[in-house]
Amino acid sequence: MRFFIGISIILLLLAGCSSKPSLELVSSTVDIMDDTGEIGITSGEKQGEFIKPISLSYDFIIKNTGKKTLGGAEKPNGETYEFDDGIKLAIEPNEKLTSVIKEIVGINIYNEEGRNEARLGFGKTGTPVLDPNQEGKYSLDFDLGASEENPELRIAPPKEQLDKLVKNAMEATLVIYIEEEEVGRFDLSNSNK
Repeated sequence: MRFFIGISIILLLLAGCSSKPSLELVSSTVDIMDDTGEIGITSGEKQGEFIKPISLSYDFIIKNTGKKTLGGAEKPNGETYEFDDGIKLAIEPNEKLTSVIKEIVGINIYNEEGRNEARLGFGKTGTPVLDPNQEGKYSLDFDLGASEENPELRIAPPKEQLDKLVKNAMEATLVIYIEEEEVGRFDLSNSNK
């Protein structure tokens, strides 16, 4: 009888483990970009001109190594232009990166409230669904400012500070969510930069 109970417990534990999505972080990179879009100037001497924001851009390739499809594209959200049931990524900076970003930019750009307060944009791209054995590319772009004076966007930090930011940008954790439930977590400080 004890043998039967022991086997049953082991099978239940294995079944519980196999229900968690299996994800692999195939690659991760970070760089400073100035080609993530343009912002139109709506006032002042430069009204009607466009400026390019300078952004801290993360690129990830994630693979579904499990046997189930992850995410979905059946619940479109008109406010966020995303799928509520789709795969979402977030960066959680560690203390070192939080300190560096606040020193260089003045706010924590990884926090939506901080970005809104500083009027800094954020962009993301990626597939909302990963089938078994499928890889998906995801990008997160955090605006840091513009390269020239303008009334719309603050000036970006100088090159030396941007280099310092890139050097420390992987001192963070990548968190993956589906319908607001965490399904994966990767320490970027140990990833291939």
